[in-house]
Amino acid sequence: MGFGRSRAERSQAATASGHGHVIQVNGDGNMVCASGPEHPTPMLRLPAEPTHLAGREKEAEDVLALLAPSSRARATPVVSVLSGLPGIGKTALALHVAHQAVARGWFPGGALFLHLRGHDPAGPVGAEEAIGTLARALCVEDAMTPDEQTGLCQAALNRLADEGRAVLLIADDASSAAQIERLVPARSAHRLLVTSRHLLTGPSFQARLFGLDELEPRGAADLIAEALRHARPDDPRLRETDAIAELAGHCGHHPLALQIAASLLTTDPGRAIVELVAELADAHTRLDVLRYEDGGHTTAVQAAFHLSYQRLLPHHRQLFRQFALNPGPDTGTDAAAALWGQPRARTRNGLAALARAGLLAEQPVGSGRWRMHDLLRVYAARLVEGDSATWRNAAFARLLKHCQKLVQAANAHLHTIDDGPLPDDFRDRAHAVQWLEDERANLMALIARAAVTGHPRAVLDLQEKMRPFLLSRRSYATDAVTVSQLAVDCAREIDHPCCEATALNYLSQILPDCGRVEEAVEAASKSLDISRSRGDRARQATALTSLGAALQRAERFEDAVKAHTESLTVSRELGDQGCIGKALMGLADTLHETRRYDEATDVLNESVRHFAAMDDWHAEGLQLMRLGDTLFAMKQSAEAVETVRRALALYQERGDEHHQAIALQNLWSVSDLSAEEAVDNYQRLVAICHKVWDRALESVALNALGDRLKQLNRYEEAVAAYREAAAIHEERDEERLLLKVLNSLGIALRTAGRITEAVEVHEREIELARARGDMHKEAEALERLATTLRCGRRRLQAVEARIKAVGIYREQNDTWCEDRTLADLGLRVRDAPRAERTRAGYTWVLANVPSNNALGEEGRTLAALMVMQMRAGHVIAAFWAWVTMIKCLCRLQDEGVDEAPWQYIQTVTQLSKTSLQGAHPFRAFIALRNRFRRPTT
Repeated sequence: MGFGRSRAERSQAATASGHGHVIQVNGDGNMVCASGPEHPTPMLRLPAEPTHLAGREKEAEDVLALLAPSSRARATPVVSVLSGLPGIGKTALALHVAHQAVARGWFPGGALFLHLRGHDPAGPVGAEEAIGTLARALCVEDAMTPDEQTGLCQAALNRLADEGRAVLLIADDASSAAQIERLVPARSAHRLLVTSRHLLTGPSFQARLFGLDELEPRGAADLIAEALRHARPDDPRLRETDAIAELAGHCGHHPLALQIAASLLTTDPGRAIVELVAELADAHTRLDVLRYEDGGHTTAVQAAFHLSYQRLLPHHRQLFRQFALNPGPDTGTDAAAALWGQPRARTRNGLAALARAGLLAEQPVGSGRWRMHDLLRVYAARLVEGDSATWRNAAFARLLKHCQKLVQAANAHLHTIDDGPLPDDFRDRAHAVQWLEDERANLMALIARAAVTGHPRAVLDLQEKMRPFLLSRRSYATDAVTVSQLAVDCAREIDHPCCEATALNYLSQILPDCGRVEEAVEAASKSLDISRSRGDRARQATALTSLGAALQRAERFEDAVKAHTESLTVSRELGDQGCIGKALMGLADTLHETRRYDEATDVLNESVRHFAAMDDWHAEGLQLMRLGDTLFAMKQSAEAVETVRRALALYQERGDEHHQAIALQNLWSVSDLSAEEAVDNYQRLVAICHKVWDRALESVALNALGDRLKQLNRYEEAVAAYREAAAIHEERDEERLLLKVLNSLGIALRTAGRITEAVEVHEREIELARARGDMHKEAEALERLATTLRCGRRRLQAVEARIKAVGIYREQNDTWCEDRTLADLGLRVRDAPRAERTRAGYTWVLANVPSNNALGEEGRTLAALMVMQMRAGHVIAAFWAWVTMIKCLCRLQDEGVDEAPWQYIQTVTQLSKTSLQGAHPFRAFIALRNRFRRPTT
């Protein structure tokens, strides 16, 4: 690359640089590495490639795809920008892909590395200085102006492109697009790779943007482990995988933090990982711990963050600090506007500025939800503590007021009981539900923060308005209990017995969903005691209704009936129509639960008349549906259908689509529909539920739709319905219901001939049941898996799955299911001739197989099965059992169990002697002949 200089000048430059082919601009000045001879051989002298790049494989492949020679024939950008928050690993990734690209021969002209010091305290490298450095690297003539210098550099790069010697330029730590605009090659043969904390954009600067986020948990843990292994391959701490994963979590999976943590461990080999984890557990001091000093040079996460923070405008710094006042995992644009006290449009611009600086991220893009990395949040929280308490309290109070308003509006959309106008904060019910889903984690954290920062009344208000939504999802029951307990504590804090009694009532309604029934009874009893001590008859009636419901869940039905009856008596004495209605509903539920249907029907009819007189059509419809269920239980199907139709007509008249869907579900549950009618109706129900965003009822409808489609042999449609239902259950964390739908989905896939997919579904079912500790469900799923594998002609795997199911049933002492599974394996130990004798022989063989058998419980079962099948003359079945045992043996050998073959030989020898006693070879031969004999007329 010798252009425009004399031979002596080129020789002098080459001597000074050591014939280098790379230029690096660093904090100590410009280190110029010029070319060598007239036609030099390309030499790569980039800064060293990073030792550990765990967790960035996908990003590296994406960037390499843009650097590949094949991409230059397409209209791909010449410039690629790696952006992200400080310390996220941008430079490491850039160096890695640069080394890979040059090693593959993609850039015969070499690589130029320029460190632009975009966030150096001494100031960044200017655009003129950067182009001057590039000019010296290319050995072009010095020019009078930066524009002339730029032209000469472009000419040199064009000449290299004509010669087929593409060059890779790397501009590290750029602070603005203007800083690197002069470096952009004019020809697409070359590539410019830029790293920056900012999203570099501009009218004259077009680039492909790659945003880097924190590592995945596994990649983060691998980075720490690889650093320890690189320093000391025999480091005993490498075995502490759980501690390493926890350490990575405290580092926020942030590469710089992970590297500092790894350095703290490698330089102190006696330091336990759990000790460092304990130090990082305190968020207030975490940034102080993530600091590494070496010979006067300090590497710290906080210092990296501070450089980016200092470059912000003053009002953006304020927004950055206030962002930490929201305790939730992310913040919506409207919530940020409330915190900042600025209009929404200006807040959006401020948040976008923080995102361009790499200090925030909108996830997903366009959602209006902004997320700050955990370590950055700790840093922002530390900064905001320096602001005045008055200023912080005012911002937090604005956020609380904003959330209270929106929760109230969302609650109005969810539980409409009149024809009045709805708040215009949400378009419809679906929009309100989606907002509550998105904000749930934030609202929970906000309530907890408000409880400890002196806002008890806000806690009481938010808890009351959030309760209906949290009760609508069983998976949110724990959250509902938490906020109710906080409300009880806040009511006691402000010494307000009435609020305490109300909060205890709410708590008693939620605790049974968490399996804490006796605590629910206790909470309702405390609420009743408070109300009686204060002579508050209205709250006494409410507390009695709550107590009756809790007693019903505790299956203390007589006590529940007494509580509801007393509540009804008190309510009638007060003339409180609302309490009368609730008492009637509670009493009817208890009577229905105890199958006292005649009495329940009388109470339900009374409650329907009561709510009709109150013009409470919402409750009237619900009671009509409950009455229909009761009549159906009494085998009065025609009356049940007519009653539910009355409820449906009521909701249709009012235009309540959500409760129309509920009424339709109840109607079809008491109707005798053909499969074709049921499919049409359930498809309609699914559409309504989707429209009103009732995901719980939609999943029920999809399950029922799948069942009806399966009856009509429309398996592909059934599979689609089951998959949608499974997606809803996964979204709602409903593992028990997910297990049920996975069962149906696997069977539908098998029947449709999609064996591979069916196997995957059954394996997911097994994994989920095992994670829940439900061994019986796991064994049943193993049996279904075996059936599917057998249909797919994978007999060995089918036998293995059934053997595992047998082991589980035996462990649970479930002999009925064990016998059924053994029958599927060809061993009749029930309802067959000589079944008792077969069972006794099977049990005897199991007892005589050595307990230390290397094949374990699975091998013992296979051995017993093989012996008994041989004795019964079932040679083929015995053969498959033996092959399965050999397969298990091979797997054990692969796992390094060296004693397995010897113990196997001993076991087989012993069992062979046993099996030959009383065996009938002639009978076995006849059985084998009959198995393959062609049928005769």
